[in-house]
Formats: sequence, structure tokens, C-alpha cells
Amino acid sequence: MPNSFIQNLSDYQLINRIKVDEETDDCLRELTIRHSGIYIDMINNYVPNNTIFTNKDELINDKEYNIYQAALKYDHTRGAKFSTYLGNETKWMCLNLYNKNRRNPEIAMEALYIDLQQDFSQSEHEDNIKKELFKKIMELVKDYPDERISKIFTMRYVDGYKNKVMPWKQVSEEIAMSIQGCINIHDSTIKKLKIKLKEI
Repeated sequence: MPNSFIQNLSDYQLINRIKVDEETDDCLRELTIRHSGIYIDMINNYVPNNTIFTNKDELINDKEYNIYQAALKYDHTRGAKFSTYLGNETKWMCLNLYNKNRRNPEIAMEALYIDLQQDFSQSEHEDNIKKELFKKIMELVKDYPDERISKIFTMRYVDGYKNKVMPWKQVSEEIAMSIQGCINIHDSTIKKLKIKLKEI
């Protein structure tokens, strides 16, 4: 059932409730309904189709999380509407991700994992080198003593969701951790993997 009280709140009131953790889920859901359009438009405008440097589907799947992060950082005293602020934040997020990974294509592990996962769904004779690398990566994460690492990587890149990487929100719910906590574990593991893979 729609919450008419929440629906009648202004963006500013919704964001204030999110910041103090008051009816956060309902407020974030309403904020996402209102501003998904600008978020998706910015991604479509600033993330080229089929680029290996930024995964558009992942950014769209993590829409609610990124709108939540924008709400936490939003400062109404600067005079911009939230929709304008969200649009600018999304634009710079896309540009920064693209430029960062383009400068370091060999380091863009996220794109590599996604690329590898797509290979697994194709002919088993295609790109065996990438398949072996993916297999090696998954073997390495299983060796870490923190069992959450293997679970996060398996859920995100092996189990996936609708033939894509599993969104962070769904991973976090399964692991019973915050989204940011899962991302932190994931990113720190990738840094370690980069070193290990260079030694192989």
C-alpha cells in the first residue's frame, strides 16, 4: 500500500528523514520513484554503450544505492534542487568511473569480471585464456580465511542476477551487511588479487 504521508513530503523532508534514519526505506523508495528518470538519463548520456570501462547495467541496478548516497551528501543551503544535485552527482560519477578505468585498463577488474562472466555463457571453446583467469580468480578468493569474500564474489559474478552481476543491494541482504561494507570487502580483495595475479 502506498504511504500517502510519505508521498506528500517534499524532497527536502524526505532527505532529512533519510539522514536521521527515520522511515528510511519508505522515504528512499519515494525519492527513487521521483528521481529515477534524471538518474537513468545521466547514465545513458554519459556512459557509452558496450564500453569495457564502465558497466551501465550495474549502475542502473545500483540506482537506489546511488540515490541514497546523493541524499546523504545533499546540502539544500547551496540552493540547488535535489534533482539538479542528483543529476550532477550522477554525471560526475559516470565520468570519473569511465576516466579512471580508461587510464588503467589492465586494472579495471570490474570490467574484466563482467567480460569473463559473459564469456562463460557463450561457446565453451571461446576465449579459454579468460576463462582460466576467471577460474584462477575464483580459486584465489576461496583461499582467503574470511568466508564472506568468497560468498560475495560467488554471488556477484557466478550466481549473478538475471544473467548480469548481482546488484550490491541484493548481495548485502544475503550477506547481512551494509552495501558499503560489502563494497569495501570486495574492493580491498581486488587490490590483493591484482598483486597475486601479477606474480602468477
